[in-house]
Amino acid sequence: MEYQIEIRDIEPIRVAYIPYKGIVTEANKVFPDVFKAIRSKTNGAPFFSYLSMNPETKTGVMELCVPTAQTPVGKGIEVKEMTRIKAICVTHIGSYETMYKAYATIDKFSAENGLKITPPFREVFIKGPGMFLKGNPDKYITEIQFPIKEE
Repeated sequence: MEYQIEIRDIEPIRVAYIPYKGIVTEANKVFPDVFKAIRSKTNGAPFFSYLSMNPETKTGVMELCVPTAQTPVGKGIEVKEMTRIKAICVTHIGSYETMYKAYATIDKFSAENGLKITPPFREVFIKGPGMFLKGNPDKYITEIQFPIKEE
């Protein structure tokens, strides 16, 4: 897949989130708790914010975020304002198993352009599996956003 890379300003956004630490692929089992806590009243695409990630063990420290104006009702669900960031953005269409190609594209682009990237990075789920139906993984749309460290 040919990736389009853009550098964009990502506006601040209020989110309900749950902190998560563990195997990244297991985070989707906890994610529905955030939707339930806000009664599914979202005002933007949900995303994972990766504070740290170990690519070898596939474990990470993350915040599972859903943009909302709602005050969440649920144990362990918190609210915060995500700050404005300037980020390298790449849109991946396809299954999550092939997303590593998009990450490689970002790494190459940042190295070639002398850009320093800094956590937390985000995976924004524009189109993905639903709460009940998995859908077609080949049609999933995920935007990866890596903040650029501004000197």
